[in-house]
Amino acid sequence: MPPHHKKSSATRSSEISNLEMQGDRLKVFSLQNLLTNKKSPETRATARLGDVLLPWFEKNVAKPARQLGPVTELWQTLVPPQLLSRSRLLGLSRGILSVALDSATTRAELEARLRSGLLRQLQTESRGIIFKIKTCVQPLTP
Repeated sequence: MPPHHKKSSATRSSEISNLEMQGDRLKVFSLQNLLTNKKSPETRATARLGDVLLPWFEKNVAKPARQLGPVTELWQTLVPPQLLSRSRLLGLSRGILSVALDSATTRAELEARLRSGLLRQLQTESRGIIFKIKTCVQPLTP
């Protein structure tokens, strides 16, 4: 390998996630191929992992994201901007919308707004999808 192409082994291993060394060449696998190709000996172990990951992803990420889609738009429309920027929707389960807020002060302000009509407006506009709002104080990650 020419000197200008050398990288430290730590850098190289961190960059190679779905790549496989074949002599001096790297073989690239797509994530889809890794998770679904059970016949190839190169991807068989990862494909078995895909049997676990794909249903988990559907249950814990994709399905909740689909449920939150319309609720997210409604939340962004009805909640005041100063509260919106300090809140994050966590999930929706059995009509209970879970919301994380960055401080106890923000939580108190949101709960006061919910009592003064915001909850009723969210319930009406969501056509029964939202029944109740559950709040908690949590650091918001970007």
